[in-house]
Amino acid sequence: MKVLARWWNGVWGRLARRDVWLTVSYRVTARDGDSETGNVLRWDFDSEDDARAMIERLTSAPGPGEWREMDPARAADAPNSDRGQSGSPVRARPN
Repeated sequence: MKVLARWWNGVWGRLARRDVWLTVSYRVTARDGDSETGNVLRWDFDSEDDARAMIERLTSAPGPGEWREMDPARAADAPNSDRGQSGSPVRARPN
């Protein structure tokens, strides 16, 4: 599936690495860890605004590294594995 945007926390370590993808179907995919052993979570949304609100929640949570948006032209596809969990849309809570 085509990736609209991708974020990475800038950490190469196997345990501390975090990645987030946004696809054209407004699916947000988040991975903790590396591509071999990481835990994958997915959320589907009805709009890009709702999906980006979830991404804001994920990238503002405490954790190692400094989040950066990757160049979409170089963004790898989101994980396609069934190892992760799939859930209903999670809405960002208003402040």
